[in-house]
Amino acid sequence: MAKTKIILPKEHGSWAMFLLPTLLGIFLSNPRGLHVVFLIGWFFLYLMSTPLLNVVRNKRKKKKMLPWMLWYGIPSLLCLIPLVIIMPSLLLFGSFMLPLFAVNVYFIKTKNERSLWNDLSGIIIFAIGGMASYYIGIEQFTMDLLILLFIITAYFMGSAFYVKSLIRELKNRSFQYKSNIYHALLLLLPILLNWKSLAIAFLPGVLKDWLTPRDGQVKPIHSGIVEIVNSILFFILVLIM
Repeated sequence: MAKTKIILPKEHGSWAMFLLPTLLGIFLSNPRGLHVVFLIGWFFLYLMSTPLLNVVRNKRKKKKMLPWMLWYGIPSLLCLIPLVIIMPSLLLFGSFMLPLFAVNVYFIKTKNERSLWNDLSGIIIFAIGGMASYYIGIEQFTMDLLILLFIITAYFMGSAFYVKSLIRELKNRSFQYKSNIYHALLLLLPILLNWKSLAIAFLPGVLKDWLTPRDGQVKPIHSGIVEIVNSILFFILVLIM
């Protein structure tokens, strides 16, 4: 009898994009019990996205993916619905995610998932998850929410540039220059805005991009490990900045 294969997100980067914004939102605000409920609900919603997008890619997989959508979706709803009842304002964050998810679907349908614009829409979805996590801790709409959105989006777009320049765009010298320039701006703009602590938080990622040689193929597992280590450093530096 064949073993049932568990359907999980395969990309190392997507796991980091799920965890880092959510944990930043928790620890930069006021950690509370509701965060546990949100973390569980958001986690299962994240897991559900994999079978759902598999169906978008190939409708013939619907029968196989539907049970996984239910197994992930039901626990997510059981956590998130009570949370929304307690904090109706959380629906606002969900409403911003929906059009971005539609962008992801569009790029899948047009066979252009590797587009940086698709990466950006996915990154912003996770960043909004971080905003929701932060909001649960303070229950106020403040400028800090937009700052958190900017920091998370800017960081993960740097990761997107870096990984693409190592793998899919390895032979594209122009793309590598774009990655270098983007990371230079990550360092320069906070300094110009007199936000030196943010520049320090971005510094490990900038050095990683500038100092990594592009003279040979890099295995995805290796770049994934580098990104995980860099995400941990970024998380720590943002918390103490």
